[in-house]
Amino acid sequence: MPLLETNNIPKGTLQITLTNAVQYLTVGLFYIIITKTNALTQTDIGILSILSFISSTFLLLTTLALPTALTKFTSEKLKKNQEEAASIQKTITKVILISSLTGFTIAGCLSKQLSQYFWGTPTYAFLIILILIHAFLFNIITLFNSRLQALYLFGKLALVTLIFVITSRTTAVTLALLNMGLKGVLIGYITGSSVALIVALTFIRGKLPKTTHNAPLKPILKFSVPLFLASLMALILNWADIIIINTLTGNYSLTGIYYIVISSTAVLSILWIPMTTTIFPALSARHGLKDHEGISNILKTASRYLSYIIIPSCIGLATISPTALTFFYGPDYTPGALPLSILSTATIILAFCSLFGVTLTAIGKTTQILKINAVSAISAVALLLALVPFFEATGAAIARLTTQITSLTLAIYVLRKNVKLQLDKEALWKSALASTATIPVLIGLELTLSTKISTTQTLTIEILAAASIYLIGLYTLKALNSQDFELLRQTFPKFLSKYINTLEKFIVR
Repeated sequence: MPLLETNNIPKGTLQITLTNAVQYLTVGLFYIIITKTNALTQTDIGILSILSFISSTFLLLTTLALPTALTKFTSEKLKKNQEEAASIQKTITKVILISSLTGFTIAGCLSKQLSQYFWGTPTYAFLIILILIHAFLFNIITLFNSRLQALYLFGKLALVTLIFVITSRTTAVTLALLNMGLKGVLIGYITGSSVALIVALTFIRGKLPKTTHNAPLKPILKFSVPLFLASLMALILNWADIIIINTLTGNYSLTGIYYIVISSTAVLSILWIPMTTTIFPALSARHGLKDHEGISNILKTASRYLSYIIIPSCIGLATISPTALTFFYGPDYTPGALPLSILSTATIILAFCSLFGVTLTAIGKTTQILKINAVSAISAVALLLALVPFFEATGAAIARLTTQITSLTLAIYVLRKNVKLQLDKEALWKSALASTATIPVLIGLELTLSTKISTTQTLTIEILAAASIYLIGLYTLKALNSQDFELLRQTFPKFLSKYINTLEKFIVR
């Protein structure tokens, strides 16, 4: 195997960031097209949200968090013993294939009962079968992607994701526009996962030596079972609001609007998922070498760039939520503006929760993650049951925000007991201050321009104004330094270095 490039984190982060940008652009266009053409109604989108929940549940219950275990243990063993790393991959692959086939058979047999439970009719059983086929294929893709991540092959990992998203959504929207409805969308998902699976298989071949040995399953399960249970709690956290809105109100249209809001805030994950994806194997490797100082340094650096990116983006979206929803999905979706503002704010907290969560996973503290998620899930369900009957979607958003605050508090407490938690506090307060300065201007533009000019013009002016104020704020506060631009030079292609150097001369003082 070629020499492992463990210092490929900046470049890998860029590759995954660009891929995620295309991914969310594609998914966003998919929802924009189907909403504005009415290829899927709000009710159809509500049904699609429940089908997505079924897919997510299948993925969780049949993979048992083993792909994460594969990345961690393979990363730890690569430099010491490649044959042992190969045996770990072989064992985990075998377990996931068996569990996925078993889960697909059981869930397929129960498809009519599931349809009856969620919608009061067995009519949607065939759609459940289709989403299960997609979920089964996606399980294998997830497994292969974990191998690529463990080997620091971030470019190939990004390409697999890109192929899946573009192929699946393009096919899905085409079939939906041909009046195939939800069935066409799910066939599109299956098409995309099939193509991506073939590509991923070609990428992983020959990357590790073949072995006839099976790794001991007990230590792998000791790591993954608490993480699986934690993921189960996370599933509740991610889907409880949608399920409870759907169940308590029986309003599939409202469920559809709220699902669109959730999907809109999910786009912001492009700002932190690339970072957590690339630092996870690095954190695991540092843990394997007992390099606690290295873990703390990675955390501090990650928190710095997360602060400068996530805070202004979330505050900006929260402030202009009515215009954003109208622009992307049409005026029928503006009732989701207040929930979108609340959830955009919650996304700042979610980003840091993800950073701390991936660190706890890398150092093997999966039991603590389970406890955090269990407490958060229980509080989330309690808050949803209390708030949704009175405030519907807004109540669900408030419950999610409160739960994220709880999760962050617990994660910080646990992490401090295991590693020296270093955050870049300077970046936090400077980014928050510069971002806050944009709020009065954006509110003024929302109140004055939205009734006088088109939505497109309003949104363009708001984005340019917010970006200008934020950058001026960073310049005034002397927020960026030469090390920041050095990282940019490592991240971006060499031909852009001269532009980065020019930008550095203007900003760094």
